[in-house]
Amino acid sequence: MAPDLEQPAGTQIDDEAVRRYFEDPSGTADPAAMSMMTHEFDLPSKAAEYRLAREVETISSWLDNIGESGSVLDVGCGAGAWVEIFANRFKSVVGIERSPRMVAAAQERVAHLPNAQVYQGDGRQDLLEGPFNFIFLGGLMMYMGDADVVELLQALKSRLSEGGVIILRESTVRKGVLALKGEYQVIYRSVNVYRQLCEQAGITEVEPRGNSGYASMAIAEEFVRIRRKWLSFLPKESRLLGSLTWAVLRAAAPVSFWALPQILNRLHIPWPKLQNHFFRLRPSE
Repeated sequence: MAPDLEQPAGTQIDDEAVRRYFEDPSGTADPAAMSMMTHEFDLPSKAAEYRLAREVETISSWLDNIGESGSVLDVGCGAGAWVEIFANRFKSVVGIERSPRMVAAAQERVAHLPNAQVYQGDGRQDLLEGPFNFIFLGGLMMYMGDADVVELLQALKSRLSEGGVIILRESTVRKGVLALKGEYQVIYRSVNVYRQLCEQAGITEVEPRGNSGYASMAIAEEFVRIRRKWLSFLPKESRLLGSLTWAVLRAAAPVSFWALPQILNRLHIPWPKLQNHFFRLRPSE
């Protein structure tokens, strides 16, 4: 079920509900699409590819600073898109993911890369000892309560080599916390809340970067929501309409992905409602 940002906030998250959602009992959702969250909106694979390419650009300078001989751990690696990217840049990459469907998809994706491995396991309990030069979490902490986030950050710190970094990528809200319940459970936190959690874990050097690739896809999702609400005579689920929505937005990208959000935000209308940020964490010695 697509998240409804008008739902009232809660305070807890049901980990079993999160597991069920990503296991997709129906077996109909493509793991790669689910990993990039395009499946609920019938957006084409090109939308995920565009988002991923922009995301790589966003953190490219951070990755350049790690060095090609680095070892990488990707916690909650999903269908393996980032494992593949890292394996083409660094000496060795290990991904860990608890969903069997995602693990199978990730292993197939990186089967041609001898320096990449993907294991099934819970990133909070089955972490490899390391040490690693770089640890990546792409959208994992939004599915965890605060205490679990702090505990995991502390565990990751202990698995870094000297001078190592942690990079997070998390969906965010502009202030405070928004927790959704139901079939899709998630906790959206602001940048400041993530800073506070990092401080509790003993990490004080936190550098956020806005994720424009995610924002572009979030705008497409907003338009799909609008179409489903106000043009209810059209099919709710339609790959054709999803592809058409993305094609129109991409064709008008200077307006749809840049000018429109700028104008609406100046009018104090948050657009898109959800944001996303990368965070580079440098634990103190």
